[in-house]
Parts: sequence; structure tokens; C-alpha cells
Amino acid sequence: MSKCKYCKSTNIEHKEEQELITYKGKDLNISVEFSICCKCGREFISKPQILNNDARVRDAKKVADGLLTSSEIYEARVKLGLTQEQASIIFGGGKNAFSKYERAEVSQSIAMDKLIKVCLRHPKVFRELSTAVN
Repeated sequence: MSKCKYCKSTNIEHKEEQELITYKGKDLNISVEFSICCKCGREFISKPQILNNDARVRDAKKVADGLLTSSEIYEARVKLGLTQEQASIIFGGGKNAFSKYERAEVSQSIAMDKLIKVCLRHPKVFRELSTAVN
């Protein structure tokens, strides 16, 4: 539960608004979360809201760059029948890479994105890649 740092009220309203950001010359419309104290009117952003807003910005930038979003990476991994750990072993990127990609904590490289897309389109390539690491 959120609490106002100024008046200590727990009567907090959670809001979302559209915010326009410019990225590589393109305008991106992003929904951002914030809170308002109903007692004193103070606006603030909680830590979870900051993390969600960062993830939304990161995903919007991925879309602008033609990359898979965090949810699309999750869907691809599931479609390929892999755990996060197995996906990290097959595709590379480190032990916790797919966990971070799927939470939109970090963005995958262009090469990683292309490799995932190729494996989705060409099951034979995926099978060959997955047997090469065993």
C-alpha cells in the first residue's frame, strides 16, 4: 500500500496518463503510472510505478526499432517450448537474460532478436541450434 511521505495518508489514488516522448525522431505515446494523495494533493511515483513506466518506455522503443517486445519474447520462448534457462543456453545472453528480457528490464540485442525470429520462422534451424548446445 502506498503512503504519502508528506501527510502520511494512505488515501492514495493511482492514475495513468498518456505521455509523449521523442525517440530517434519519432513521437511515441506511452501510458505512464503515477499516484496522487487524496488528502494533500501531492503527486508522486512509487518504485513499482517507476519500474513499470521504465518497462513501458523500453518496450515502446523496441517497437520503434522493430524489435520484439518483452511479452513477444515471452510468447516466443513459450512457443519454442523453452524455460528461461534453456532459452539462455540456446540463444546466449547470460544465465538470466530471458528473465530480464521478459520483464523489460533490459533490451535484447538486434542479433538476439533476429535469431529468435529466425528460429520461430524456421523450426529446422531451431532444432539444429538447440541440438548443437547439448
